[in-house]
Amino acid sequence: MDDSRRVLRDGWLLARGGFIEDLGAGAPPAVAGAEIVDAHGGIVLPGMVNTHHHMYQNLARAYTPIANLPLLPWLAGLTPLWRGFTADDLHTASLVAMAELMLSGCTTSSDHHYVFPRGSRDLIDAQFAAAAELGLRFHGARGSMDTASSLIPEWAVQPIDEILRDSERLAGRYHDPGRGAMTRLALAPCALTSASADLYRESAAIARRHGLHLHTHCAETVAENDLAESQQGARPLRLLEKIGWADERVWLAHGIHFNDAEVAHLGRHRMGIAHCPCSNMRLGSGVCRVRDLQAAGAAVGLGVDGSASNDSGHMLNEARQALLLTRVVHGAGAMTTGDALALATRGGARVLGRAGDLGSLEPGKCADLAIFPATDLFSSGAENPVDGLVLCFPRQVETLVVNGVVRVRDGALPGVDVPDLLARHGRIARRITGGV
Repeated sequence: MDDSRRVLRDGWLLARGGFIEDLGAGAPPAVAGAEIVDAHGGIVLPGMVNTHHHMYQNLARAYTPIANLPLLPWLAGLTPLWRGFTADDLHTASLVAMAELMLSGCTTSSDHHYVFPRGSRDLIDAQFAAAAELGLRFHGARGSMDTASSLIPEWAVQPIDEILRDSERLAGRYHDPGRGAMTRLALAPCALTSASADLYRESAAIARRHGLHLHTHCAETVAENDLAESQQGARPLRLLEKIGWADERVWLAHGIHFNDAEVAHLGRHRMGIAHCPCSNMRLGSGVCRVRDLQAAGAAVGLGVDGSASNDSGHMLNEARQALLLTRVVHGAGAMTTGDALALATRGGARVLGRAGDLGSLEPGKCADLAIFPATDLFSSGAENPVDGLVLCFPRQVETLVVNGVVRVRDGALPGVDVPDLLARHGRIARRITGGV
């Protein structure tokens, strides 16, 4: 995934101190004391970067009452489930979501958590703790809502002062601006229909002081655009521009329903888009204009979105669906397998402001590697194994390396009792959804 998209056959890679020192093909150098990860028969990719998620929603996967609804009524049916949601619940849900992502080849993930029931505390801290336990590189997007509506009840919103105080606290505790950072913070008012203009402005001011990125939902559905116009007199992207959200530190979730002028605006300001193909199809929301956005100069990466609207968090599958969905609209030549993998790696790194240290296997970049089996039952017979990785049924990694440390070995997460984690997760999910 370097600029020329080289494929190194019989390749080797040397990492030291969490960074790639050298790589090449043929006989590897002898390095005294080095840990050897044998990837014979595998395909080594840069670790994938997930740019949008709602990890808490894996507690309501395949939830029947909203299984066939579009976004806004789907949201109205989902929101009441979280009134008794706790930091312990989010910690468990995040562990499940992160483990799922890691086994699918993801080494860096963001999460946009915006549900803070009245009286809840330390929710984002619980996510950073989960990421530290598993060794995942994590960008926590501190979501927020301060405006109740027919969709968002009073118990689900926070006073703006409380949101801003917590944002300052989290920035001081978790945001690492340095090269190779394992933790970063973004500020992420949920949407213009649930967060006030003042909250957007003040979040941007805090972000400027601390060097944070900014994130929000935008142009996910036609109904969302229409609602913003009817209530606030302008389309969502125009409203964001007016309150100072128009630069390369801003990335927007979904970004489906932009007109030509808006696409040009996004490119001119080098803004980012988290393309979520599975969720967009699941909710019938539409198709992101990936090629147009890239041509305009915008950054485009992939996001799995919430696990109640996907309903799984498999990054390799997201790359596959991005390729297939683009081809449905634009034809078989519209996106190659390399293009799809670039969205999942380099594209996501650029969206999160990490193009300098993530997204490709090159000297000086972070030693984040996903090692997939070159073939499996579902891909046996593939003439080109790299193409088969995307075109065939998505598989899981054999090995995952994050920051130079092996975090998945032989397809398992060392030290993680998965059956116990899933049993705990299942009990919480049954409580949340009212199951037995």
